[in-house]
Amino acid sequence: MNANVSKGDQKKLFLKIGFILVLILLLMIPNMLIKGLIYERQGLESQSQRDIAASWGPSQKMMGPILSIPYSKKIKTDDGIITKDHVLRVLPESLGIDVQLNTEERKKSIYKAILYTANHNISGHFNKPEMSSFGKNVSKIHWDDAKIDIGFTSSASLDNIVNIKCNNVNYKMESGASDSDIFPSAIHANINVDTLSKTITFDTEIGVNGSEAIKYLPLASNTQVTISSDWDSPGFVGLPLPAKREISENGFVATWKSTEYNRPFKDTWKDADVKLAHRGEAFGVDLVQTVGHYQKNMRSAKYALLIISLSFLVFFFFETLKGSRIHPVQYIFIGLALSIFYSLLLSLSEHIGFGSAYLIAAGAVVGLISWYSKFMLRQGNNVMLLTLILGGLYTYIYILLQMEEFALLVGSIGLFMVLAISMYLSRNMDWYGEKSKVSKGNVDAVLS
Repeated sequence: MNANVSKGDQKKLFLKIGFILVLILLLMIPNMLIKGLIYERQGLESQSQRDIAASWGPSQKMMGPILSIPYSKKIKTDDGIITKDHVLRVLPESLGIDVQLNTEERKKSIYKAILYTANHNISGHFNKPEMSSFGKNVSKIHWDDAKIDIGFTSSASLDNIVNIKCNNVNYKMESGASDSDIFPSAIHANINVDTLSKTITFDTEIGVNGSEAIKYLPLASNTQVTISSDWDSPGFVGLPLPAKREISENGFVATWKSTEYNRPFKDTWKDADVKLAHRGEAFGVDLVQTVGHYQKNMRSAKYALLIISLSFLVFFFFETLKGSRIHPVQYIFIGLALSIFYSLLLSLSEHIGFGSAYLIAAGAVVGLISWYSKFMLRQGNNVMLLTLILGGLYTYIYILLQMEEFALLVGSIGLFMVLAISMYLSRNMDWYGEKSKVSKGNVDAVLS
């Protein structure tokens, strides 16, 4: 396609290109405001989720059980021999936890949070410690004052009274940790280890409410945790990862196995030699919500420069190659329509979901611009072509938003194709106006 450009038209062309570039930069200002609004709405959502969780239960981490056995030692000092009290902490030899994780959705205004109730069946056994575990100069071991502690992020979120059975003897678990050196939040039971055999078995049932995630700190020499849930998009976190997992649209089942080699401390220690409250070796599951609409809105807003630039490029080619005349004010209106797409998308996605919101917002903007173009492009074929190009552009961006691993690859290929098409369409444009000079010189020669 040939496009002869006169000297005057050449100047107007470059002024038009400069105007379009400046307009694109100016339209990034409302785009920045939209991004700020997305962050603000996302913050409101997070605050609402925290408010809902505060009345139900936080992200939970379960630790234990731990057996604590108090004992007394005689210590020789300058003032004579004194008796000092200590506590031996004992970890389970084996621990099995079966969890039924039931989820539900709670709403506050237009925001929602995912809550859960985790019903635990816990069983295992301790090996009764040998005398050598207590060290030397032990004057007395208080077997009858032993305690079992199970720690949680928030024991206030337990939904039933807990009893623990040790060697077929029932003990009621009480609120709070038996010793603040173990856990900041826990439940405990007083048991008499003296009457028990060398193997101390235990089993209990615990229901705990929480939100967002549930994790377990593996303490036993052999630990196995199995979680069955109706949640269909789990995010497995921590080490080790599940040895087995099955995920379907009806939920998931995952099994973790860990051994004493996964913990960085021994199976016994004294007093507060090991701090468990803030250890990060926990594993478990995040109740991941598939990419939220605010994240998708933010990703979409990052493509604003691409959409606006390519849309203006389309109009520029219609103007230069098809002979249409588009006034700078009309470019401004088109730019505003392209910018308001993101506001429509954000507001609609809060109520009807991202996919439906994108379809409606893109359809509205493409329809508005196509209608407005009827008065600029005049010819129906040109308007139809423009509509198809803009519709294809928004479809292409939507496909990019759905991709994770291949978004960069597909985006790069798309940009290369756009560049190639632009170079092809502009290959014969007379940017310097030389053809018009030659034509004018030929006319002057004939007239002379």
